[in-house]
Amino acid sequence: MIRMGRQSEGMAEVAVPTREEIVALLLAVLDGTTSRTAAAEWASEVQAEIEELDTDAIDPEMWHLLRLAASLDVKSGEAYLHDEATIRDWIEGRG
Repeated sequence: MIRMGRQSEGMAEVAVPTREEIVALLLAVLDGTTSRTAAAEWASEVQAEIEELDTDAIDPEMWHLLRLAASLDVKSGEAYLHDEATIRDWIEGRG
């Protein structure tokens, strides 16, 4: 599974990703080197680990992007809820 991040002070057990790491993950989804499912599963696992902590100490931009990444594999009918243009908007900070 995808593993990235840095351990935050007081969070020895949780590797908290940076915004840049999540952007790299989204770019990997866009270029096909990582599947939407793998990315969403990783983001969901990390989100669950972080939610057990004091989320006030977490970078809000990273947190928002992580939560969006956790929904990469959600479908609306046969199509993904979030298309490639939407993912690009997230990367550029418009999501």
